[in-house]
Amino acid sequence: MIIKIAWRNIWRNKKRTLISTLSISGALFLIIVMRSMQFGFYDNIIKTVVESYSGYVQIHANGYWEKQSLDNSMEVDDKLINTITSIPGVENVVQRVQTFSLVSKDEKSKGAIINGIDINQEQLITDWNKRIVKGSLYLSHNNEVLLAEGIARYFNAELGDTLILFGQGYQGMMAAGKYKITGIVDLKNPQLNNLVIFMDIKSLNDYISSENIVTHLVIDKAEYYEEKKIAKEIDNVLSNDYEVMTWKQILPEIDQMITADNVGGLIMAFILYIVVCFGMFGTVLMMTEERKYEFGVLVSIGMSKIKLFLIIFLETIMLSSIGVAIGIILSRPIAYYFNKNPINLVEFGEGMDEAMAEFGFDAIVPFSISWDIPISHALIIFFVSVFISIYPAIKIFMLNPVNAMRK
Repeated sequence: MIIKIAWRNIWRNKKRTLISTLSISGALFLIIVMRSMQFGFYDNIIKTVVESYSGYVQIHANGYWEKQSLDNSMEVDDKLINTITSIPGVENVVQRVQTFSLVSKDEKSKGAIINGIDINQEQLITDWNKRIVKGSLYLSHNNEVLLAEGIARYFNAELGDTLILFGQGYQGMMAAGKYKITGIVDLKNPQLNNLVIFMDIKSLNDYISSENIVTHLVIDKAEYYEEKKIAKEIDNVLSNDYEVMTWKQILPEIDQMITADNVGGLIMAFILYIVVCFGMFGTVLMMTEERKYEFGVLVSIGMSKIKLFLIIFLETIMLSSIGVAIGIILSRPIAYYFNKNPINLVEFGEGMDEAMAEFGFDAIVPFSISWDIPISHALIIFFVSVFISIYPAIKIFMLNPVNAMRK
């Protein structure tokens, strides 16, 4: 009965109800669309930069990150891999060996990062077929390399050309060798494109005169798992001989950029919430003041003040719920559409793709379709409604029926 009365009461003044619900739905619509765009952009950055190279979590020998030398590498066996993969959320574990060498071709020389990889393992983390520009991805153990596009351009290198690599091997050994170019890849990051060369991990072990050493274990997480939680659980099961780092520690500049942009979004959301609060409070204020006589009569004939407050509380919740439902219903199709058809920033000005590429990002903005966004903001609206209900509660419990009817 109380619910029925509350529902009828909110439609006694249809114009006021419509204005209130539209203000709530309009503000929530803008918040959801804005945050969907932001989080979609962040997810795209993480997918482009993190999934394509660094991984969500990395494991090194203790002290490697401070001094990235082959002498600080580690040995990996099946027991260690099985221990890591048994942790919930760990989807794939990829082994890499990384070193620095001088690369020469004809009269040109350049320093480069040499990555020893197993291309079949790497395919489990990211689709390398989208990176290939020329040649083949698959490396044999016969001194073959994949060049990043920037290095290939620097040396004016083509498939079949030979590079000379010269550097320091494991534990002071000399490293030198000739390697044939079998493929050119685009890493979608200008800095990496100018620095990185890939070869088979066994070929690199031969190059540095060592067997079975690894500098990086790169962890790919399952969807919806938090990398911070995975890193903590890995750290708990491994000894102090290892260091476990998330991508936020490995790439702090990306994390800082996302955090700074997110703060701007929160400020805009806060401004919109102020609009919602004033709109809802104005409605509740008018509903309470206009119905003092009615409240006085109801209390006089025996209705308890608690039941009367409950009716007003339900009216407030119903108003906010209608506005929230409209806001979500209107925003979801837009989020789904732009998730499947991302906004191309090139359409907003020439050179946007080059500007974004300088930071290693694609010039597209897909929207996030995570339900966490509408649900979290709907809950905020609900708690705002509960908070606003304090005002009519105070008025009702302080109500003097005789004075209310007299006025």
